[in-house]
Amino acid sequence: MKLRCIAILNRQDIPVYMRSFDDAPSEESTVKYQYLAHTSVDVIEERMANAKSSSDLYLGLLQTVGELAIYGYVLNTGARILLVISVPESVVRSAAVREIFQQIHAGYIALICNPFNEGGKLVSSKFDLIINELGRVHAA
Repeated sequence: MKLRCIAILNRQDIPVYMRSFDDAPSEESTVKYQYLAHTSVDVIEERMANAKSSSDLYLGLLQTVGELAIYGYVLNTGARILLVISVPESVVRSAAVREIFQQIHAGYIALICNPFNEGGKLVSSKFDLIINELGRVHAA
């Protein structure tokens, strides 16, 4: 499992945070991950419409595109966290993906609940440290 991108979308499906872990990030890869995030929104909406009042925030595998697998997690506020993982020949353990989502969720809550956070923006060096550490551990 190789983490390629973490994206957070607000409830209006606007990307509010996107971090790529490519070796040489380019504008092309950024556009590719934004495209994957937006195409995953349709799958999330479909799953949420078909769900029967589930309290599980983890949506699991949303879609695969080539060697990339996109996993989803929906917060109680309607925000969505997406992980793009490269899986050419390895098996992805659902427990490992859940753990990554829970760490991002905890960092997100700490950031949003901070009374000094300006207007719910996802700009924080502490949050960036959490995301960068996840990238360091899982993108290698």
